[in-house]
Amino acid sequence: MKTLIVVAHPNLHESRINKRWLQELEQYSDRLTIHNLYEQYPDSKLDIAREQTLLEQHDRIILQFPLYWFSSPPLLKQWLDEVFLEDWAYGTDIELFHSKTISVAISAGSRESDYQMDRKYRYDIHHILSPFEVTTRYLNAQYREPFVLYAAGSHLSDDALEDSAKRYAEYALQPYADTQAVQYLH
Repeated sequence: MKTLIVVAHPNLHESRINKRWLQELEQYSDRLTIHNLYEQYPDSKLDIAREQTLLEQHDRIILQFPLYWFSSPPLLKQWLDEVFLEDWAYGTDIELFHSKTISVAISAGSRESDYQMDRKYRYDIHHILSPFEVTTRYLNAQYREPFVLYAAGSHLSDDALEDSAKRYAEYALQPYADTQAVQYLH
């Protein structure tokens, strides 16, 4: 089965990084399904049955988004709340996600060094992303280490952006059984 890339960027047309990442991933449409939430649901009214069918059809799910106030953009949170329903995603004898892998791919505007216990934000990126890991584990799915691009602001060089796009594609295309820690940092 293909990997599902769930993209949640409210201003993708203005994005330099997430837009470039998707351009790179589009080359692999035979192995990846790109699903842009803000494009599909500009009114924020989700088609729950459609979303659940997409999830059922994929073994790997990557949630791609820019880090917004140390969390995800609002439509991704809404998607999680409305799509991952009890007795479908979890509950007694529910095994839908047991064979699935879930991960996140984020662009973070600050430098990696800012995400340290003794630095600016006082938490590392794993602590900040822990709600996604806990959700994944609650579903009994495999959690894969996130793909993170730090210092993703306007000062990111074109070469660094191109490198991140290639590395993200490698991350997204890695064999299904490979859930080892993988991070590409700038």
